[in-house]
Amino acid sequence: MPAILPANTTLFHACPFNISGSETLRHRKHALVQNGHSGTIQEVLSPDGINLGYYNIRSNQDGSVIFANQQPFLQLSYTLSGSKSYRVDNGNRLLATVGKQQYNYLFLPEEEIQLSWKADEPLEIFELGMTPELLLNMMPEEHPLFPIFQDSLARNTPVQLSENNLPLSANISTILYDMLNCPLDGRYQQLFLKAKTTELLAIQLKHYEEMVGMKKKETYSRALKKEDIERMYLARDIIIRNINSPCTLIDLSHQVGTNDAYLKSHFKQVFGTTVYGYLQNIKMTHARELLTEGKSVSEVAYLSGYKHTAHFTRAFKKHFGFSPGVMKR
Repeated sequence: MPAILPANTTLFHACPFNISGSETLRHRKHALVQNGHSGTIQEVLSPDGINLGYYNIRSNQDGSVIFANQQPFLQLSYTLSGSKSYRVDNGNRLLATVGKQQYNYLFLPEEEIQLSWKADEPLEIFELGMTPELLLNMMPEEHPLFPIFQDSLARNTPVQLSENNLPLSANISTILYDMLNCPLDGRYQQLFLKAKTTELLAIQLKHYEEMVGMKKKETYSRALKKEDIERMYLARDIIIRNINSPCTLIDLSHQVGTNDAYLKSHFKQVFGTTVYGYLQNIKMTHARELLTEGKSVSEVAYLSGYKHTAHFTRAFKKHFGFSPGVMKR
């Protein structure tokens, strides 16, 4: 067991992982009940070099699993709730930490990768693995991530491709759930997964370019001061604490010591979305967590601040692309 793990951490055995080791489409779904950890694990491995994993876990102690990676691949790493960390070099070096409603690109070489999570917070994550060959065929050479990925591949070095985690938008979550709940099977599901992976990558690569362009523009115009950024994080914390009774933009701006115009502008610079967009994303994510806990749709609608279940159902479907009843099933 790596020395960096606390005494109360459960360490699962090293699992062999080979993203291109399947000649046919393979599925794996099972319940996890082990050493204070419980939840659901679903995985789909495609011959096209795509591996989709969905993990919804609750733990009463810190957890960690080691993957014995058998070939280099790119991992698109998404966190819907909770927080997760990746360590390399026998657990001695932190590679990345991806928090709630964030995602990032990770290049993982042929070595053991340690994935860890904290106790007492629901962990819901997607992991989408792609072979280097598949990614190189999809990513334009002029994209800012291309040389970083190519260099990592040449040196076979684990790296977080994006310096900062990116905000997880609703359309990305919708595509991931579509892939998980594909109504097709066999060859048609394989085709569906590849098409959705292409769609997902197109959205994300464009998103990354926009974020990089925004940062360059800030650098050449007016970058935010440290205190402005701190105000936006304070605003975010206030939003999270009051998701069912949100204050107005004017009230929120006064609470953090700015005005509503600066709040709207600075919040989008820091988090890549509007105040309302962030609130709605958090609200729907929390609603989905309640549904996975077994609460009824009407109960979740009430707990989410909706007077009418039908209004909640419409909002949920607009956000995720499927109705809350799908989560119940």
